[in-house]
Amino acid sequence: MNTIKSVKFDYDTNSFIVDDPPSEVEQVKQWVELYIKVELDKYKIYNHNFGMDFSDIIGYRLPRSVQVSEIIRRLKRGIITGCDHVNDVRDFTFDKGKFTFTLITDLGEEVILHV
Repeated sequence: MNTIKSVKFDYDTNSFIVDDPPSEVEQVKQWVELYIKVELDKYKIYNHNFGMDFSDIIGYRLPRSVQVSEIIRRLKRGIITGCDHVNDVRDFTFDKGKFTFTLITDLGEEVILHV
């Protein structure tokens, strides 16, 4: 991530912010948000390991607790293996279809995400 120039993206307005480059922590947050929002193997611009796929557990008659724990497991594994600066992902909460969790980075900051 250090050698690639990033442009800040605002997911609330779906627009790029070109006059305000993101910090390293903001780049990590942006990467994680994009990783979660991209459907695995749907877009050729991303490699085959980038993105999430929950189609095999969502909609099946699994108990909600099993679905949520499997989503957490996949998110945690994917983020830690995919993002160089994330050492841990913890403190997951799930409410009304949204996850909140904390990224533990090697940049000296913890980042709380609501996705």
